[in-house]
Amino acid sequence: MKYNEDMILTEVEEYIESTYSSHYAKGDSLQTLDVYKALGSAQTTCRDTAIKYLMRYGEKDGFNRKDMIKAIHYIVLILGISDKDKDV
Repeated sequence: MKYNEDMILTEVEEYIESTYSSHYAKGDSLQTLDVYKALGSAQTTCRDTAIKYLMRYGEKDGFNRKDMIKAIHYIVLILGISDKDKDV
């Protein structure tokens, strides 16, 4: 791919997988996103969090690649929640 999209998507996938072994997510236990979903605010919370990471790119710690990866993760979460709500 011309712009290394395949490598970037692999990096994003590896980051997302790593979040499931972090202290925020333990196996199948309740996660914060589950609470937001139960409250009906998961999509807007994910959108707002993605915007936060996009806006701080270049501001906090310079052009921090991890901020872009985190924004992509939250956008993926929005798609996943939307798909699950639609039973896709």
